[in-house]
Amino acid sequence: MPAAVTVLLAATLTLAAIAKIRDPAPFRTTLRVALSDRAARAVALLLPPIELVLAIALVSGVAGSLVAALTLLLMVAFTAALWWLERRALASRAGTLLRCNCFGSGGDGDPATGRVRNLLLAAGAAVLVVEPAGALWDVGAGELAGAVCVAVGLTCVWQLAIALRRLTRVGLPS
Repeated sequence: MPAAVTVLLAATLTLAAIAKIRDPAPFRTTLRVALSDRAARAVALLLPPIELVLAIALVSGVAGSLVAALTLLLMVAFTAALWWLERRALASRAGTLLRCNCFGSGGDGDPATGRVRNLLLAAGAAVLVVEPAGALWDVGAGELAGAVCVAVGLTCVWQLAIALRRLTRVGLPS
């Protein structure tokens, strides 16, 4: 299980970082709800490299429990930030829905979905604090293939849950 959690966390951090690097504007827009333009630019610039460093450290197994704890703290911080940003957006924009933009403009959408995702990832990071996976290249091929399958499967289940949630909000077609 630790290898699957490592793959899932590292892939999530990498995808989020790449999306923010390729198109930082959507994420900066989210940050501007609570931060000055200058601070939003700074966070949008600094966060992707931090996410990439954590992803690389998770995969390499360097300081496993420490890196897992830092990843856990980052996920908890993201969750708190989404909650705070949503409250601020609701207070300042008369109920305007704030998009997360954690994965660029094509991300999960609303902050509630982002908070659930982050808490699930935080739970995975907590598992790695207790039982770090080590370097993924030290894992046997069969176990690594299984870990990748589990991580991809969990990602598919997550995407299906998001799609079903959107359908139930809009209503099923007749």
